[in-house]
Amino acid sequence: MIVTVINQKGGVGKTTTAVNLAYALSKGRNVGLLDIDPEGGTSFSFGIRRDKKEFPLGGKSVNIFNIEIFPAHLGLLKLELGGEVEEVVKSIKSIAEGFDVLVIDTPPNLGTLAVASMIAADRVISPVTPQPLAIEAVRNLDSRLQSLEKRAIAFASMSKKPMDIELRAVKFVQIYVPPSKLFSESSRLGVPASRYEEVKLKKPKIAKIYEELGKVALSE
Repeated sequence: MIVTVINQKGGVGKTTTAVNLAYALSKGRNVGLLDIDPEGGTSFSFGIRRDKKEFPLGGKSVNIFNIEIFPAHLGLLKLELGGEVEEVVKSIKSIAEGFDVLVIDTPPNLGTLAVASMIAADRVISPVTPQPLAIEAVRNLDSRLQSLEKRAIAFASMSKKPMDIELRAVKFVQIYVPPSKLFSESSRLGVPASRYEEVKLKKPKIAKIYEELGKVALSE
């Protein structure tokens, strides 16, 4: 199964979602995590710097916390600017064959890599912050999903309550991820917030949210 995390608006928790969702799912499944964003946010979240070499998509991986991570590299820029969507889709599906679930973190746009990731996906997830620009972005995503004949689930990110917006291709679920300093602290250390929370706190809360998101995503 391929789970694509997407939002053309930056700063809404897309990478945070991909990283912590992959970690939650890895507790009982063989999980791959593909950082297809040339900026390499997911890679950085695991303490991996973007590779300055070019690799074919899926050409390099490293296993951390029982997750097979495919880090960002310089070749992604070439694919974003001049790659063929169909070829990227084919590569993504080939990578996914080795896993129960492949989670994909996409660029904050609707370019070649993001569109290919949506087309290849069995599930599309969109984190949305309660801000006008983020809400407008998910409306634009809804239009694009309709044109691709795809559907997505969305949830409130960095919010103290759920969101409910009526859209045709995007369904909001009653899940929300509240703001927490654990996200910035864990990012600096190069570990998922859920993992960091397990070590630091006796009663983890963030992990449970992403476990619930995983259940909803895989059951939709």
